Amino acid sequence: MGSRFNDQVVVISGASSGIGHALARAFAAEGALVVGLGRDQARLAELGQHVDLALTCDVTKPRSVQVAAQAVRARYGRVDVLVNNAGLGLFEAVEQTSEEQLLQLLQVNVVGMQRLTRALLPELRQARGRLVQMASIAGTRGMPKHAAYCASKHALIGWSDSFRAEETELSVTIICPPGVDTPFFDNAGHPSFREDNPDIPLLSAEEVASETLEACLRGERRRILGHRARAQVARDHHVAD
Repeated sequence: MGSRFNDQVVVISGASSGIGHALARAFAAEGALVVGLGRDQARLAELGQHVDLALTCDVTKPRSVQVAAQAVRARYGRVDVLVNNAGLGLFEAVEQTSEEQLLQLLQVNVVGMQRLTRALLPELRQARGRLVQMASIAGTRGMPKHAAYCASKHALIGWSDSFRAEETELSVTIICPPGVDTPFFDNAGHPSFREDNPDIPLLSAEEVASETLEACLRGERRRILGHRARAQVARDHHVAD
């Protein structure tokens, strides 16, 4: 057990599985008072054994966010770190992507993110805390059959950079992982991703969590995870220049 986040209140959305679950356990292991938010009741019950508080919260529903934020406010009175991790993915060609699918991704990945941030903004500002935005390498470049997902993550990064530019009382850290070995691919409609792309190494959720904590401690504005992803972004920028 570490103490690098000792007694800091850390709220994490999408904490019932994958990266969010790993983040919740990693922050808790470092002494944080972790509030895990999610929609899966059974998984939240399991998570509740490892964190200070596990709450049902659907970021697409204003009332759900309000109730969760009020519970955090009543129990702690402050938020030191808010991690916007809840998100959806989609593997689909542009011509096959419906407006409803695009809107669903934007509702979770962008609108829901803003909704939760605004709900807890007074507590974040009071603590002079940190907003952690779980973006993606897909938010830095275009990818085939990822148009809707890339659009949502580009929007998330643009929102975050803009918010940082206008905010004086808290810090913003953007995390950009590449592919991660979680249920993401199954949920996004590409369960055979690993078999179809054996040459693409996947990070573990625990690796993402560890690097996220390090980025927070170092006060980094943005961290791209993985050597392969960093090299790809560097090549993209070189071509663009």
